[in-house]
Amino acid sequence: MTLRIRFAKYGALRFIGHLDVMRYFQKVIRRADLPVRYSQGFTPHQIMTFAHPLSLGVSSDAEYMEIDFTEELDPDDVLSRMRAQISEGFALISCCVVPETPEGTRSQSLMSLVSAAEYMVSWKDGYGEVPDESALRDAMHELYAQESIVVEKSTKKTTADTDIKPFIYRIYSGGEEFLAPSDPAFTGNKVITRSFAEGIDNLAHADIFENGRRFFVCVASGSAVNIKPGLVTQALCEKMGIEYNRHAYALHRMETYKGDTEFLPLDA
Repeated sequence: MTLRIRFAKYGALRFIGHLDVMRYFQKVIRRADLPVRYSQGFTPHQIMTFAHPLSLGVSSDAEYMEIDFTEELDPDDVLSRMRAQISEGFALISCCVVPETPEGTRSQSLMSLVSAAEYMVSWKDGYGEVPDESALRDAMHELYAQESIVVEKSTKKTTADTDIKPFIYRIYSGGEEFLAPSDPAFTGNKVITRSFAEGIDNLAHADIFENGRRFFVCVASGSAVNIKPGLVTQALCEKMGIEYNRHAYALHRMETYKGDTEFLPLDA
């Protein structure tokens, strides 16, 4: 059987890389004495996959992994046994059974399911100028009055100017949604609806700062198109005339979505 586990990554452990996260959970599985399935070959390893690895320094309440087991297990029992081995900086949130694929068909990888992610971007204290709420909202409206939002986007191989406007699906501040796809100022190429997972505090492990300035953005994410929230933040800073310093902002992933025109959490 395969279980999909949602977990949080926060605190000092948000600075460890994806390979270390994978090795950590391999040790948790062994210490919990769970019947994990191993690959075949000369170097067998636990069959474990992750949805969309976080960048260093980003915290999250919406990380997902899938683990294959050799026996039928109770998801609640698996959570309980793993939680007994977990360290501060990780938190296991939920666990569900992944339905078996019909015979003769190939299951879709967890990574390929990811289509979007929602983030909270916070101004840290002690890093210079913090805009007031009205300036931030005005900058968002001015930004979306443009026909395009062209930024310099870098990959491992190239750096190129990219229009990210079609891949910003929702943006809002202060807990009040605006500039949604139904807003006249929004000209994205999709009509997007989205929902958070029920009963989950999506900001439970986010850093909160005294100045209280923050905004929220849902962007394309995954293997096909991946837009980092820092690109949106940089564009907003240029509109407000604020020098962009990537170290001055805390990023927290609130939800990871699957779907095309309707976004649903990966554990839905």
